[in-house]
Amino acid sequence: MVRVTDDGRGMAPELLGTLFEPFVQGPRASDRAEGGLGLGLALVRAFVTLHGGTVEAKSEGLGEGSELVVRLPRAREAAASTAASAARAATSAEGGRARRVLVVDDNEDAADLLAEVLRADGHAVEVSYHPTDALVRAARFLPEVALLDIGLPTMDGYALFARLRELPGCAQLTAFAVTGYGQDHDRARSRAAGLAGHFVKPVNPADVLRVVAAAAGTSYASQA
Repeated sequence: MVRVTDDGRGMAPELLGTLFEPFVQGPRASDRAEGGLGLGLALVRAFVTLHGGTVEAKSEGLGEGSELVVRLPRAREAAASTAASAARAATSAEGGRARRVLVVDDNEDAADLLAEVLRADGHAVEVSYHPTDALVRAARFLPEVALLDIGLPTMDGYALFARLRELPGCAQLTAFAVTGYGQDHDRARSRAAGLAGHFVKPVNPADVLRVVAAAAGTSYASQA
């Protein structure tokens, strides 16, 4: 167990329940001088969970400081759970295995965060922040799965998917939209474009890991 405490501004009770969700932040000054995107603790939870641990936050309220507690299994206990973990991984998705995954998003922080979560789950990942670069990387990397932002520069995610499918070795590429566009007509357009699913940001990392592991033969799925 690792415990970190401070005597800083603390946290309001209503923030504690959502603190580890992506993009959640406490009250900010109007000039946003403190920076940050609200992704740090979401990334902490993702990594800790993948290692079989838990993370929690405590605070007595504003002005009362904060405490973060990370608990991880001991090495000798981890060996006993390896078989169970392998069984869960094997049955979590049909045909589940490590994949070659291409992540394309012009929001570099969002792309890098998603890539780290995928790598931590054992997948090989290439990241691109621009469609032209994505095509160059894909021609070399030959991804099996692509996670594509829709609002990209020079061409949108739908057009990029079509171009990716034209590359030698990528005709069977499975792609999912990972986008801020979440209206019914956006989902319908993803379906019409041949994408296997539509995730609306901020995404749940567990949902993404599940569909990537089961990507072969995946039918269309819409995620809120």
